[in-house]
Amino acid sequence: MKSAPPPNRVLLRHAQGWGLILCRFLVGPVIQFYWFWMPNYLYHSRGLSLQAIGMFAWIPYLFGDIGSIGGGWWAGFLMRRGMNLNSPRLTTMWTGAVCCAMSAAVTQAASASMAIAFMGLVMFGHTWLSANMFAAISDIYPEGAVGRMTALTGIAGGISGLLFPLLTGFLVDKFSYTPVFLIAAFMPAAGVLCLGLLGRRFQRVAL
Repeated sequence: MKSAPPPNRVLLRHAQGWGLILCRFLVGPVIQFYWFWMPNYLYHSRGLSLQAIGMFAWIPYLFGDIGSIGGGWWAGFLMRRGMNLNSPRLTTMWTGAVCCAMSAAVTQAASASMAIAFMGLVMFGHTWLSANMFAAISDIYPEGAVGRMTALTGIAGGISGLLFPLLTGFLVDKFSYTPVFLIAAFMPAAGVLCLGLLGRRFQRVAL
């Protein structure tokens, strides 16, 4: 019979847990923004017809699928090459964050096709990063605590997922999409930075 998972207060005693929570708080809303606002941006700001959006807007989502698979595979490849756990996770996550920074170029792109290409790179980088963000939970916490810790990070992601659309709507109404894409460019890097500073080393905590 499995023992009950440790209570939340025990999980949150560790700085690594707060690093994971802050990371998901900052990283999560970016992909949601792209999921739900990208068609609106292409229609209203880039002048694409609904038919054109249907023909081409799936491309960034495909890149997101590739990043989700590739990010986990690449970190595993580095580990099999003899690197310790910390380096593959953070290196892979920072690579994804750099790709996400291309969000700043979306509104500056010379054409809709270039904007879609940048969006694809961002979604690739985000899922490349996220695959390792979620895997880091099982790196740091023992089996009996992984589910609860994932839920706690999910609460953080849910809160930011509620707040960021409000900010998006305000900025788009008052200004344009430009500040939103700019903010989205740096949120993943801020999340990885929080995890790197608070997590320090990705090693199993004692509960």
